[in-house]
Amino acid sequence: MLCKVQAPRLPFVTWQFDKTLEKDDYVGDPVSEAAITGAALVRHLDDVRFASLRALRQLLRVLGAERIAIGSISPDRETLREGLVWVSGFGRCGESERVLSCAAFVDEIREWLASGDEALSIGIDVRSPAWHELPCDQLLLVRATQPAQGEPCMVLAAQLRGGFRLPDGAAQAISMLVSEYASRQATLTP
Repeated sequence: MLCKVQAPRLPFVTWQFDKTLEKDDYVGDPVSEAAITGAALVRHLDDVRFASLRALRQLLRVLGAERIAIGSISPDRETLREGLVWVSGFGRCGESERVLSCAAFVDEIREWLASGDEALSIGIDVRSPAWHELPCDQLLLVRATQPAQGEPCMVLAAQLRGGFRLPDGAAQAISMLVSEYASRQATLTP
């Protein structure tokens, strides 16, 4: 005879204040936490590639993305060159030499880079010329910092299915991750 034993449910307890939290009291959002954790890993681990790929994998999961990459938008704002990529499913992950054309939405990118916004969401329709290179519904771009005129811009690019709205503060957290990656890459290249 089998009997079912149910383990007692233990509440979440914070160590700082010894206050019991319920599941509904969760204050952070998973996107920001994944990005901040990723930024800390990139900053402190010796293996930048491993830390960056780990961060991309976590962001891919919490965003529900098809493909996520850290790369740079060219100074003329017409191409996006991927540097490091994580793909859902059985796609190839790691370093990437893929260069994507931004010609279909170059005006949106220029306006975004001129503004103070950290993130840009571009809707991609099946009829769009960008569909063949970016088979997704939405392209989410988050930049590291505002680039100087004529400089490439380091960005995180996520290809999403369906609509997704970044929680408040998540763009800033992702921006921190991209900035950490950019600064570590700058120290590694002669």
